[in-house]
Amino acid sequence: MQLKLKGYFKEDNSPITEAVKAVEMLEANSVGRPHVLGYTPVGRTNPYQALLYRAAEDYNIATVPVVKSWDFHKLFKMPSAESSTVILHIHWTSFILQGITSYATAKKKIQDFRAAVSDIKSKGGKIIWTLHNIIPHDSRYPDLEMQIQQYLAEEADVLHVLSDASAEMMSAALTIDKNKLVNVPHPNYRLTYEDYVTRSNARLEFGIGPNDRVYVLLGALKAYKGLDRLLKAFEEFSSQDPDTRRVLLVGGMADESPEVADFVKKCLKHPNVLIEPKKVPNHLVQNYMRAADVGLAPYTRMLNSGAVLLYQSFDLPVIASDVPAIWENMSDEIGERVADNSIESLVTAFAKADRFFENDVRSKVRIYADQFDATELSREFSRRVLWKLDSNATKSSSRNP
Repeated sequence: MQLKLKGYFKEDNSPITEAVKAVEMLEANSVGRPHVLGYTPVGRTNPYQALLYRAAEDYNIATVPVVKSWDFHKLFKMPSAESSTVILHIHWTSFILQGITSYATAKKKIQDFRAAVSDIKSKGGKIIWTLHNIIPHDSRYPDLEMQIQQYLAEEADVLHVLSDASAEMMSAALTIDKNKLVNVPHPNYRLTYEDYVTRSNARLEFGIGPNDRVYVLLGALKAYKGLDRLLKAFEEFSSQDPDTRRVLLVGGMADESPEVADFVKKCLKHPNVLIEPKKVPNHLVQNYMRAADVGLAPYTRMLNSGAVLLYQSFDLPVIASDVPAIWENMSDEIGERVADNSIESLVTAFAKADRFFENDVRSKVRIYADQFDATELSREFSRRVLWKLDSNATKSSSRNP
């Protein structure tokens, strides 16, 4: 029989098909009914979820991708739903209002979402929400998005944050029950990307010289990342030292916004910018990382950043926005802060980051990134979430004898 790589199912009976298979695989090696954790939206191009759940089976948790986010209610249609704990893990909330261009329709969609979540909880389901962002990056209706966030903060059984600082930032915008919080940091990406290309070979493939000073920006190209500001700051800083060749290396899928289109157009014409405005294949991520000297994440709006951990997974110091969640445990020794959203502050950060070329800090970056081992953090997440759910259930039953 010809092998067919199924990946995630798209049939009408999804996610039930995946749930049944996941439970069967786990039951073959465990005792008792597994917990069923359905997660959505599914980040196909972001390995974060795979890293977060990699040790879930060790805790009798069957993870199920809910590819069509609005189908999360179907998890209760699986044959063993009544004998298993069904958990819905919501990551990003963008799917709720995605593609909606009418304010009235958006409000109706929120009511549909509330009804669906209420139905899950009425059947004994549990809710986890990971607070990745204050609001979705491409939000059309920020006020409605905040309503969704507040509703989830109230209804979720567990609120997963990636740092104490991000919890504090979210608490400033939302009313949050801190007893629901579980703090498990973002893992590094050591288990995710190939890493065998040498610095010399990576630079040779990109046409970069051995003494060029290279700054890499990898990831989806979005307006909230302040791309125009980044390019202007790079140009201004480079002009201050014309004898040193500096290269801006950019890779990532460009969205359809005018701001991003303008940035891509300018970069394609720039002699000191190398850009590929498309999704970078996983096996080529190593080329970008190994060709670079410094990773860039000076976004104009952010709460957490997987990009910072990606750069650090390849031993790169970073230039990043001065956001508490990013700098909670990170030393200024391996990164340079961008004080605000002005061009001047970014130029200053570029200038101060020149110390990374004079004093090699790669070994210190590696030591820092080592503490975010994906397997250990996955175990911590699984263990703490189950404990929190059990603890909350015990408290609830004691209040309602």
